[in-house]
Amino acid sequence: MRPMTRVAIAGRERRFHFEASAGEKMLFAGLRAGIPLPYECATGTCGSCRGRLKSGQIDAGWLQAPGRRRFKPGGGELLMCQAVAQSPCRLAVAADIRAFREDDVRPDHYRGTLTGCTALTADVMRFEVALPAPVRFHAGQFFVLRAPRVSGYRAYSMVSYAAPAERLEFIVKRKPDGAFSNWLFAADQNGASLDLFGPLGRATFHPDESRDLFLIAGGSGIAGLLSILEHACNSGYLHDHKAALFFGVRTWDDVFFSDRLLSMRQRGAGNLAIHIVVSEQDPARRPPARLSGFSTAHGLVHQAALQALSARSDGLGRGAADTLVYVAGPQPMVDASLGALIAGANIQPMMIRYDKFT
Repeated sequence: MRPMTRVAIAGRERRFHFEASAGEKMLFAGLRAGIPLPYECATGTCGSCRGRLKSGQIDAGWLQAPGRRRFKPGGGELLMCQAVAQSPCRLAVAADIRAFREDDVRPDHYRGTLTGCTALTADVMRFEVALPAPVRFHAGQFFVLRAPRVSGYRAYSMVSYAAPAERLEFIVKRKPDGAFSNWLFAADQNGASLDLFGPLGRATFHPDESRDLFLIAGGSGIAGLLSILEHACNSGYLHDHKAALFFGVRTWDDVFFSDRLLSMRQRGAGNLAIHIVVSEQDPARRPPARLSGFSTAHGLVHQAALQALSARSDGLGRGAADTLVYVAGPQPMVDASLGALIAGANIQPMMIRYDKFT
């Protein structure tokens, strides 16, 4: 049995105790114990899981984590997604500790096998992770993955949806400084073992909420939104509700999963509208034949989406007050979308869902 370390956390109104395994991140241990600790990316980028060490010894983990930029000098602050307890510890968390939904799935550690690597474009790769046993998750959630010889975890949303699922499907966009993506693209990695933790994320879809859906995706950010649309199609949700997806890429060659999107549109009972928006394509170049079934436009995806929302040409049947908005993609796009949705389209923040990770 692995040694355990006791951790106590005090929020604004609630106190919790849990045990962390040797070497386990505090955030993962708390979530695994069913405690709804604050987080967004779970990988050190956002700083949402910030806490203050009141007593005990820790290994602070990744000292260059971008989320540490929000720390106050000499404040004893830490990122729970990076810190590992080395003795019994007490922490204080300033953020609200929100409750889980009754049907939320408690995250846990898994070991999976990477398989099915397929290049979708020059810089986007699809792959699957086979698990030893089926897992449940909500459409729109993500797992954090750790590859051999790659330091730290990376967050990726599931592309498809099944309840439960024996295989998790992901897409990864190659980035010049992306250690995981460079590892994936460097050689045939089929058969490699991956460490996973999840499911995570609150940008989720639940059919019992009974609202129209408005989705804005930039590049590989479409992954979790495809999971949402798959669940909506397969559950019959789109027989009674409308959905509109705006998918932004740089050029026509960067559009992937066009066959899957077309299939979803056909299964959407006439209630799913899909718009492809390209930002860097020569306007004189017409879309390829494979995209003939979609509405297409030039420009920035969030601007095209907001223009349609303001003009009520989005294909939705209900007003903005009865529509859930999902945003996913590069952080600048997400930030621009959120500002425009709230200030320009008068969408209430509680109706907008996104997970902040890049």
